This record gives sequence, C-alpha cells and structure tokens, in this order.
Amino acid sequence: MKRVTEDHEGDPVRGVASNYVCDLKVGDTVQVVGPFGASFLMPNHPRSHIVMICTGSAPMRAMTEWRRRLRKSGKFEGGKLMLFFGARTQQELPYFGPLQSLPKDFIDINLAFSRTPGQPKRYVQDLMRERAADLAALLKDGASHFYVCGLKSMEEGVVLALRDVATEAGLDWDTVGAALKREGRLYLETY
Repeated sequence: MKRVTEDHEGDPVRGVASNYVCDLKVGDTVQVVGPFGASFLMPNHPRSHIVMICTGSAPMRAMTEWRRRLRKSGKFEGGKLMLFFGARTQQELPYFGPLQSLPKDFIDINLAFSRTPGQPKRYVQDLMRERAADLAALLKDGASHFYVCGLKSMEEGVVLALRDVATEAGLDWDTVGAALKREGRLYLETY
C-alpha cells in the first residue's frame, strides 16, 4: 500500500515515512533515531488541557492520549483538546484520518491551508490569533499543555502568536512563556 497525495499543482506527493513503513516486510529491522524520552509526553492528569499546534500530523496522531480518554469514558469529560493543523492543501488531510473522525465535542480542530488556489495563505498562527479568546483562557490555566510540532520555520510564528494572544489578554508573555517552559507545559518539537 503506497500513501500518495497531490500537491497544489496536482503532482503526486509520496509521504516519506509512511511509504517507508508501508514497504517494510514482516521481520524487517528498523532503526529509529531522533528525540526520545520524556520531552514530548502527554500529561497524566485526565483534566489537563492539551493544545496541539502542528504542520505534520504523525507526532500528533502518535499521541494516544485522546484514544485512552475516549476509550475510558466513552465521551470526553476531561480537559479541553484543541488542535491547530497546517497543510498546503486539503488534499494532504488523508494522512490525518483518525483525528478527523473524532466527535467535535471531543476535540476542537482548526485547519489552515497555505496553498489553496484562489484563497489567501492561512497558517496555524493565523488561526491561533482568530481563536485568541479560547487560547488566552488556556494560557491562564495551569492545567494547560502546549505541543508545537512540525517544520522549524513555523516555530517562531507560533510563539509570536502565543505572545500576541497573551498580550491581548493582559498577560506578560515573558512571565507566562517562562512558566510554561519551567513547568514542562510548552513542548517544541520542530525540525
């Protein structure tokens, strides 16, 4: 099974990691490298709020906290789950399958597309600013965890959007951002 989508010009785009995995045979040895350990773990408390901001869906799909919560309760009764996902086009969403099928009262999904023909470019930080009131409430709540994953080029824009949201809400970003990092509630995994 090959995973192929099309780019904004209709040319096929093969997913590197997904095709690698699809091409494996039973018993093949796989070498895994990269960050590991306790740097990108989900909080243990079921009432924790989780904000996921990404341009690649694999790390967020790999986080199984939402599955555990849904399986345990049958419906989401814990903290708020909010997702900001950026892609070039809507055609890139097949890689994002399982999260799209979750109930809307379980996860708040916000999609930004930067290469939709005839439309202005929209990035995750644009959506974050549009949802400033919701994010400000989460920035004020000590049970909120923010996960940023994707291209290195998005990191600065996302952090600036969080700063703008905090400032607009009357919060000092230097204080809030430092507390998030110190308390292990802001996770940056960009490449």
